[in-house]
Amino acid sequence: MPSLDPCSPPGRDAMPLAISLIAPSSFTPEDAIGHGVEGLESLGVRVHRPAVLQRRTRYLAGDREWRLTQLHAAHEDPDTQAVWAVRGGFGCAQLAEHIDWARLAQRPKPLIGYSDLTALLHQYHLRGLPAIHGPVVKAAGQLLQAPPEVSAIIRDQFEETLTLIRGPACLDYPLAPWGEAPARLEGPVVGGNLVTLASLTGTPLAFRAPPGALVILEDIGEPYYRLERALWQLVGAGALDEAAAVCLGTFEGCRGVDDTPLEAIIAETLAPRGIPLYHGLPVGHGLHNRPWRYGASGVIEGSRLTIAE
Repeated sequence: MPSLDPCSPPGRDAMPLAISLIAPSSFTPEDAIGHGVEGLESLGVRVHRPAVLQRRTRYLAGDREWRLTQLHAAHEDPDTQAVWAVRGGFGCAQLAEHIDWARLAQRPKPLIGYSDLTALLHQYHLRGLPAIHGPVVKAAGQLLQAPPEVSAIIRDQFEETLTLIRGPACLDYPLAPWGEAPARLEGPVVGGNLVTLASLTGTPLAFRAPPGALVILEDIGEPYYRLERALWQLVGAGALDEAAAVCLGTFEGCRGVDDTPLEAIIAETLAPRGIPLYHGLPVGHGLHNRPWRYGASGVIEGSRLTIAE
């Protein structure tokens, strides 16, 4: 396959979109949901929200059946083009084995989210359903509340997400090799939250990178030893045996016990498998969380990752 053409910036004058709002994992305070919806509406998005979105159960947005019902209903809404999660947290993995996948396939729409949504994004992809690793609805509240310089960054990320919803797109992302790396790599882009992926090991939802995959990893608030443990678990389970590369996003609030960089720790774990490492990808729980279509074709050349449909 020839190299992909350079990507042009996403257009902002396009057809209006409507999305179905879901809460598939942790409970979210109502004011945070409201601010997020207002943020999306400021971009011209129409938000379809159930009359009752959440029925709090412990720390969850509802029991499993409630959250499943909402997910199925969101796909069956004939007037929306995507299914967008309010937040991550915990709970998505509980749903996967009980989803009526044939029902979702009758009206396929991209599922959008990240963090705990990683568990569902991968399952959608395995079943040929579209999925976008991108900002959650709650983050759209910053469009109206954050300082202008922050709001502008968030706006660009949501505009890119809307571009991916509308159809095939090509986006560029900066990154850099850590140590020696091939001049060019190409493969499907998969991955997501490191600890979430590791937690699926040994279950029917276990993550395994497809041949030649470019695996993106990110996380938040974890000490380095827990990140190393999670990666060791994935590597030991064979999840990365056929991966072509690992690409690190942001690791917001993650700390070590000395000055050893996280990249060096991860490179040490990957070295016996001969998996090259890249870092600096603007994806994750921090300010920079650019969207990407799960399973799309990616090309790494130099200091650029290009993802196209």
